[in-house]
Amino acid sequence: MSQENVGVGQRAKSLVSQAKRRAGVGDAPLVTEAGGRAEGMSEAFRAFGEGDIDRFLDAFADDVQWSAPKGENFPGAGEHEGREAVREAFIEDAKRSYASFGFRPERYLESPGENVVVAFGAFVGEPTQGTRQLDEPAVQMWEFDGDKVVFVGIYTDSAGFPGVVTEKDEAEREEKQEEDEQDDGDGDGDGERESS
Repeated sequence: MSQENVGVGQRAKSLVSQAKRRAGVGDAPLVTEAGGRAEGMSEAFRAFGEGDIDRFLDAFADDVQWSAPKGENFPGAGEHEGREAVREAFIEDAKRSYASFGFRPERYLESPGENVVVAFGAFVGEPTQGTRQLDEPAVQMWEFDGDKVVFVGIYTDSAGFPGVVTEKDEAEREEKQEEDEQDDGDGDGDGERESS
C-alpha cells in the first residue's frame, strides 16, 4: 500500500471518530483534542463570571457576529456585529438586569476541522427584579478563526428569563429610590441641632 493511501485511510478514520463523538457515539474526545479552544471558551466564561469583562471580550474578534434569542427577556437579544456592540447590548443588559449572571458549562464538544466549539450548560443568575433565581438550560456555539471567536450562537428558551431591565427602567428605579430616601430624611427628627 502506498504512503498516500495510508495517509488517506488515517484521515478518514479520524473524521469518522470525530463524527461519532459529535453524535455522542464512541469514546469521549481526549483532553488534548478538546483542550485548546474549549479551554479558551471555558476561560472566557470564567472571566465573565468573575466580572472581568475586558478579558471576556478579548476572546472575540473585533467584528464578531453575535446571535442570541430574540425578544425582551434575554440580555443582548438578537443579532449584533462587533465586540463593542456585544459590550453595549449583552454586557450592559446583564449589568442592569442581574446582581450576578453567568453561563455554567457542563460539557464541551469541539470540531477542530470546523473551528467550532459547542458548550452545553445553563445560564444562572440572581435577577435584580423578581424573586426567582435563573437556571435555564442553554447551548452556545462559538466559531473560531485562529484564536479569536468570529461567531457566537446562543440557543435557549428566553421565556425562562425574568426580562431585561432597560435603561429607562433603571432610571425610573433610581429616581424612585432617591425620592424614597428624601422622604425618609424628612420629618424624622434626626436633623442637626445647634448646641449652646
